[in-house]
Amino acid sequence: MKRILTWLMLLSSVTGLAQTLKVEGPRVVSADETFRIVFTADDRMSDFDWPGTDDFDVVWGPQRGSMSNTSFVNGKRTSTHQETITYLLQPKKTGTFMLAAATATVGKESVSSGQLQIEVVASAVQPQAGDTGDGNTQSNTQQPSQGNAGSNDPTVTGTVSNQDIFLRLTLNKTNVVKGEPVTATLKLYTRTDIVGFEDVKFPTFNGFWSKETVTVNNLEFNRENVNGTIYNSALVRQWVLIPQQSGSLSIDPAEMVCQLRVRSSSGGSPLSIFDDFFDQYTTIRKRISTPTLQVKVRDLPAGAPASFAGGVGDFKISAKLSKDGIKSNEAASLIVTISGNGNLSMLEAPKVNFPPDFEVYDLKTTDKTSASGTSGSKTFEFPFIPRSHGEFVIPAIEYGYYDNAHGKYATTSTGDIAISVEKGEEIAGGGVAVAGSNRQSVRSLAEDIRYIALSDGHLKKKDTCFAGSLLFYVLMLTLTLIILLINYLVRRRHERRADVAGSKNRRANRLARTRLKNAESYLKQGLGGAYYEELHKALLGYISDKLLIPAADLSKDSVSEKLRDRGVNDATIEALATLIDRCEFARYAPDGGQTQMENEYNEAVRVISDIESQMKNPAKASGKKAAGAAIAALLLCLSGVSAAAQEEVSSLWTAGNEAFAAGQWQNALNYYQMIEGENLESADLYYNIGNTYFKMDDIAHAILYFERALKLDPSHVDAANNLAIVRQMTLDKIDEVPEFILVSWFRGVRQGLSADSWAWITLALLAVVGLLFVLFRNGGSTALRKVSFILGCVVLAAAIVAFIFSIMQRQAVTRHDSAIITSPVCSVKSSPAQGGNTVFVLHEGTKVRLLDNVGDFSKIEIADGRQGWAIVSTFEVI
Repeated sequence: MKRILTWLMLLSSVTGLAQTLKVEGPRVVSADETFRIVFTADDRMSDFDWPGTDDFDVVWGPQRGSMSNTSFVNGKRTSTHQETITYLLQPKKTGTFMLAAATATVGKESVSSGQLQIEVVASAVQPQAGDTGDGNTQSNTQQPSQGNAGSNDPTVTGTVSNQDIFLRLTLNKTNVVKGEPVTATLKLYTRTDIVGFEDVKFPTFNGFWSKETVTVNNLEFNRENVNGTIYNSALVRQWVLIPQQSGSLSIDPAEMVCQLRVRSSSGGSPLSIFDDFFDQYTTIRKRISTPTLQVKVRDLPAGAPASFAGGVGDFKISAKLSKDGIKSNEAASLIVTISGNGNLSMLEAPKVNFPPDFEVYDLKTTDKTSASGTSGSKTFEFPFIPRSHGEFVIPAIEYGYYDNAHGKYATTSTGDIAISVEKGEEIAGGGVAVAGSNRQSVRSLAEDIRYIALSDGHLKKKDTCFAGSLLFYVLMLTLTLIILLINYLVRRRHERRADVAGSKNRRANRLARTRLKNAESYLKQGLGGAYYEELHKALLGYISDKLLIPAADLSKDSVSEKLRDRGVNDATIEALATLIDRCEFARYAPDGGQTQMENEYNEAVRVISDIESQMKNPAKASGKKAAGAAIAALLLCLSGVSAAAQEEVSSLWTAGNEAFAAGQWQNALNYYQMIEGENLESADLYYNIGNTYFKMDDIAHAILYFERALKLDPSHVDAANNLAIVRQMTLDKIDEVPEFILVSWFRGVRQGLSADSWAWITLALLAVVGLLFVLFRNGGSTALRKVSFILGCVVLAAAIVAFIFSIMQRQAVTRHDSAIITSPVCSVKSSPAQGGNTVFVLHEGTKVRLLDNVGDFSKIEIADGRQGWAIVSTFEVI
């Protein structure tokens, strides 16, 4: 019973299989060739019907055949049965024809075969061996080159021609953009017997990234039509090539030595009738090769999106989380898949902005490409651990690529990825889950360059420096003169304090004003006698103190003479005398009214003011005017840019900052370079240009402008920080020659400030030295003079050091002996000539020192001391 059930199950499984009827035959035949086609079924076949064809003569058939096979494996019996129907056909004409399908009943099912396309070519020499009769792909390619074979081998010359066997390397495209995949196929074509191969050399693909997509160990030959001639062809290798540089790239030849079996020649003796029955063959060697191929590679156009990562083709992006129900402090992954057609193997990972509290670990990459190597998908897995719970969002992931089919850049993106993180167990320092708060230090989540300078800084004309300039030395001289003037004034003041008569003269006006104020008080109270008494004292006291004449010696004549000698005019002298006479008369006979007293008070004030102004030195007023003019001229010299130009520059600066903030890097660069084009420069300007080049992925020019910013201002902290970050992205790693520690310390102190800053410090220290000098010369005590002398010497030494630093920094700014390699590759030669030996190779972003110049070459030195000659166009001077 069990055996019966087993047979029933086997029968049901067999009958459940779908039946097929296959047709096999050559795809390419010659016009005078008789060939066969075979219809095959894997079960018993009945009711076979093939309508025939009008394009071929049926020479023989149908011939039915069958084959049965029974095998026992591990006690299990397996039986197979196959039936065939064969026809021999003869072409009637050349062309491409389609054989109709046949129908039959196979098992219990009615099935139909497929149609068969056959190409008939004109009669030609047929392949001598290896004709399998199987179908193959048609190839309409050029005739094999006469120069491919090793015709220099005397053992084969005239025996097997280059049309009998040759290698062909074909490219699916020869004009591409950088990064666009190219498929290279190496095939062998023959019309003679091949016994074996030796000395096989495959092509080298310099300038390409390459990967074998088809590797054949045993060659399988199929028929193929090559310009009307039928060959047996076999696929040898297939590669996918991705160009890594632009220009015309060469693919070197592939070659091999084939061992061929050919019929032996009878040496010119008459052929015997038995030669056809007793053929003799010999094995010969023939070297064949492919020609050198050229591929024209164009650079990708400008305007790549910020998310561009080297993709060329047509791609889509998708993203998903590795699991649902994510908890804090538990690992998970974000899986990003890029699929499509193109250079999948060269795709870089997209940029993913994880929430700040997510720890992200090393990226994992998986390739799933097709056999051709140009289609499939590439998966990027980003492992992460959320350290806190809550609702988080990963912004949409964008991926830019170059669509070579449409000749433009395109961008594909995912949507925002929402992540809900549940509260998990807290992790203590020992890795044990505990309850409570999870305290952690503040981590640096990423490293990026610092932002641009927002203010337009201290713009100035290029190649100008305050340190060592004419203005600098004029200010030093002016400062010296001011110190001498201060010293003179201080000494003069001391002398005036010691001069009693002079003191009385100087306080005459003050005492007169005090008495006039008292007289005004009496005037308001209506006390005429007291008013005239005080007014009289004010006038006589003022004249006595001003002219240094005792009150007892005052007389009208002496006063008039003294005033006239001091530059007071006669009208003022007469007014003073008249006013004194009125006061003396009114003291004893006051008969004037209130109005008259007010007039006399005003007259007294006017007379004293006139005398005071007329007795002053008129040179003082002109000195003030001259000082004002000097200060105005100095301010004009210090102003580097006119007001109108400054307004225009400020608008360009603002426009550049706005474009930078909007991510429009090229526009921002244009605005900043317009400012630079006005022959203006500043450390902040060069710093902003360097930031913009960095955002445009131009590392070499970013380093160049950061170096220029630090050259103008070595204390620019942001430029130094960004330069350190960008330098890590360069390819060359050069060990610098160690420097003596004191030299390094001295340079570090000197480069702590710019040349102009050291110059202003010099002036400030000189001002302090001047003040200490004044204190030393006019000090009231010996101790004070000693202290001021010692401090003055110390500050003077510091001023001299600052002056030396300013001059050295000025020389460093104006000296153009350093450069940055801006060419992707710079070959450094042993001599200033194209034919010189390449001693070493540098890459973009490397800093060099310029030593000499000869024609189009400059002698350079790198940090480790090695020297050589480089083409001027491969670098830019800092």
